[in-house]
Amino acid sequence: MARTAYQIGTEFELKIISDLERRGFVCIRAAGSKGAAKVDVIGVRPDGCHVWVQAKTTGNISPAEWNTLRMCAGWAGAAPLLARKGPRGLPVVYELLTGYKVPYSRVRPCTLYIFPNMDTIQWTTTDTEETG
Repeated sequence: MARTAYQIGTEFELKIISDLERRGFVCIRAAGSKGAAKVDVIGVRPDGCHVWVQAKTTGNISPAEWNTLRMCAGWAGAAPLLARKGPRGLPVVYELLTGYKVPYSRVRPCTLYIFPNMDTIQWTTTDTEETG
């Protein structure tokens, strides 16, 4: 039996979540993201790195979805990312949306996103332990 577009999309979102979790993120999946924000996966790390990811296996996204994702992620202080399948079986490729997309334009204002390395982060604890 052939897989539906929904099943293919769900599998890709789960692959993204697995990839982000390996990078130290805690993820939330917005199943059937039909709302205004059009975000499929939200990832949060303790170092302050937050991402909002729109999953598109081909990387094609409408200007309206592009611009809404960029605007809403900006409100939350998160990086707006477009995730697509890598070429020739490579892992997920993430693109940071750096500008608004103009309808009918071939310009894609984005750049490849490189995740900050958690090994270089200076960790501090703000919690105090009560002794008694």
